[in-house]
Amino acid sequence: MQITRLRVEQLRRFHAPFELAGFTTGLNILAGPNEAGKSTLVRAIRAAFFERHKSSMVDDLRPWTDGSGAAPRVEIDFELAGQPHRLVKSFLGKKRCVLAVGTRQLEGTDAEDHLAQLFGYAYAGKGASKPEHWGIPGLLWVEQGSGQDLEVRHAREHLHDALQGQGETAGALAATGGDALLERLRKDRAELLTATGKPTGDHREAIDAVARHQADIAALDAQIAHYREQVDRLDTLRRAHALDAAQQPWDALERELAQARTLQAALDASARQLGEDRQRLADLARTRELLGQRLASFAQQEDDLARRQTALAQSEAAAQSADTAAAQSQQRVDAAQGRAQATQLLAQAAQQQALRDSLQQQLEQASADAARAAQALQRGEAAHAELAAQRAQAAAQPAITARQLQQLRTLVQAREQAALRHQAVATRLAWRLPPGQGLHLDDRPLEDQGELLLAAPALVRLPGGGELRITPGGQDLADLARNDREASHRLQQALAALGLADLAEAEARLAACSAAQGAVQLAEQALAIVAPQGLDALHTACAQVQARMQAAEAALARLPASMPGALPGTASEAIPAAHAAAAEQAAQQALATAREAHAQAQARQAAASSRRDAARTELQAAQARLAAPERSAQQEAAQQQLLQAQAEHQALDARVAQTAAGLQSARPDIVAQDIARLARSTAQLRASHQQRHEQILVLHSALQQAGAQGLEEQRAALAGELQRALRRQQELQRRAAALDLLCERLQARRQATLARLQAPLAQRLQHYLPLLLPGASMQIDEQLAPALLTRPRTAGAAGAAESGAVDALSFGAREQLGLISRFAYADLLQQAGRPTLLILDDALVHSDSERLASMKRVLFDAAQRHQVLLFTCHPALWRDMGVAVRTLDGGG
Repeated sequence: MQITRLRVEQLRRFHAPFELAGFTTGLNILAGPNEAGKSTLVRAIRAAFFERHKSSMVDDLRPWTDGSGAAPRVEIDFELAGQPHRLVKSFLGKKRCVLAVGTRQLEGTDAEDHLAQLFGYAYAGKGASKPEHWGIPGLLWVEQGSGQDLEVRHAREHLHDALQGQGETAGALAATGGDALLERLRKDRAELLTATGKPTGDHREAIDAVARHQADIAALDAQIAHYREQVDRLDTLRRAHALDAAQQPWDALERELAQARTLQAALDASARQLGEDRQRLADLARTRELLGQRLASFAQQEDDLARRQTALAQSEAAAQSADTAAAQSQQRVDAAQGRAQATQLLAQAAQQQALRDSLQQQLEQASADAARAAQALQRGEAAHAELAAQRAQAAAQPAITARQLQQLRTLVQAREQAALRHQAVATRLAWRLPPGQGLHLDDRPLEDQGELLLAAPALVRLPGGGELRITPGGQDLADLARNDREASHRLQQALAALGLADLAEAEARLAACSAAQGAVQLAEQALAIVAPQGLDALHTACAQVQARMQAAEAALARLPASMPGALPGTASEAIPAAHAAAAEQAAQQALATAREAHAQAQARQAAASSRRDAARTELQAAQARLAAPERSAQQEAAQQQLLQAQAEHQALDARVAQTAAGLQSARPDIVAQDIARLARSTAQLRASHQQRHEQILVLHSALQQAGAQGLEEQRAALAGELQRALRRQQELQRRAAALDLLCERLQARRQATLARLQAPLAQRLQHYLPLLLPGASMQIDEQLAPALLTRPRTAGAAGAAESGAVDALSFGAREQLGLISRFAYADLLQQAGRPTLLILDDALVHSDSERLASMKRVLFDAAQRHQVLLFTCHPALWRDMGVAVRTLDGGG
């Protein structure tokens, strides 16, 4: 097939007629920039063949301007088998289709059906044409951006027809009858076996039925065996039950249990007495220990008097030594202070001279600065006056900060919490008295009814005599009361320091301060607008300059004419200020050292005096304790009580030992174990006897029911059903094996035939592939599409070759292999006498320069046998193809 002329009108961007003629038999390159109309021309060719002229699904063909009543029109002149053809088709506004074949003319659907049969495609039954209808042209006509997508299945039947014409052996098992037979056998096999060969469907049900019957028979066998075991067990239970009823073995155990309980009661009484005696022993031991400690304290008092006398003598000697050291350190301080005063006078004389020079320089500089500041101050006087007024008003406002307010809030909260804790721990005293009767709480009368919180001990006097002392709270009540008072005191101090009555007044004062500060800020902003450098700063600078001048003049006036000085012991002449300052610093350091030593001596003197006073006080206390008249009587009473406690302890200890030995030999734990053992044994014997009776009744009833079920008859019936299920399973198993073997043999035959069928296509692929990838080969799948690429490894890689799926390659590589495959399909179709036309819209734009050069060789070779329409927006890339690059007129 060869297109010779293409004309479009009222189609997308081509509102006016646009015609291309003079197409060659081989490669035709049509170039133009983006939006020049290349894809529009490809769409026109596809619409002329693929779309019915009466279709309402071609609105995309309307012209872009004034397309409401348009009738898009396509005219294509082409030659096929040496005979000229002309196809004229218009859509939408004027629907018409005319096909002229030589001198013969077809119109409407007859013309469209003739073209579809001739080129190998079909029309959509309803709606727009889709890729599944495009057949061979859909395979060979590549749309923009789809070169990497190779959909072969829609043209597979046409390719099979072309391949079958290449040899007689390829028709033995072609795509229709052989595939249909194999598919039917696979379907039959799938009803009995899964893809992995596992049983399914009726086959699986037959196997399950056999297993189910076998399980039912096994269950019946187990029931029959269980029935027989229960008969034997019933006989055994009856004999054991009769023997227990005659002997009654639990009577003897009950008599032993009564004796053991009597013994246990006696042992419990002895144990209680032993516990009481041991408790008394512990009390006596504590009493003896306390009496011993009391007697030891009397002896300790005599020893303590001697130690106190020795300590007093030592502390008096130490105090005398500390007094002497303090007097000596005071003398050293006086000497150092005299020298420090002398050096200070000398340093002052040197500093005054240096100060006079410095003040003179400051006075001169301040005079110059005062002149400049006065000029700047005059320019902002009005704004400065306003700011000064606002600041004066803000200064008159009593100040308080947010931090101070927060501290007050914290103190208020602390006081409230302390008061709550104090009230929570204090004792609440409530009273209700009849009329005319009263009480006194300390000195306060209580009448009628009322309530008080007691935070301290109180005394209630009762009518007619008698007193009640109430001690409130626990040990921490005094601390809580003190905390309450301290919290209140801290709050009142903070309020008084700020001149406030309460927290509300503090918050109001902070709000007023904030407002005053805001007014000051507004005045400062106004001043900044008048003078960007700040008039307040200028005013302050002016005042500072004047103050500096006055201070310098005053300082100069106060300085004496001269004040020479000299170091003590040296000639009376002036010395440099640095030397005088160094001498003064050394003297001051010596004075500080002497004072520090004196302070330490005073601290030691105070400590020694305190220790001496403490020792004298402790000695007096020890002497008073020994001289107390009741001390001898208390010591003698304690000695007598100790002797009595020791005698009672010895007697009670002997009785405890005797009782403990008796209990140990009687073994109360073993007696308790005997009681538990005999009680459980008695209960167990009676329960076993009763349980055995119940088991006899249950077994007797169960055996009666099992005998009525006819277990043996049920097993015989199930055995018959099992045999029938086994025969069904074997039958389906044989059928599945036969279908599996037949499918396997037919598939092997089909693969061999398919290999022979694919050989011509593989030969054509191998014609083009080495031009792109030397040494590479490509396998074809059952759909006649490229599946696996094998090629030599890159330099340095291990192994001789590498293989991979075509779908896993890069976008550019898949596009290149897709075009090569289309060229191979076109060769086969041409050999079978089918029309071939290759349309490539912006193909190979993702190829690198090296691959593009190889693909040009492939394209040039294919163009020797087929007409190729190549549309591109990169004309410079195709100038080396040996044909003229035609540009589309009409712009972008």
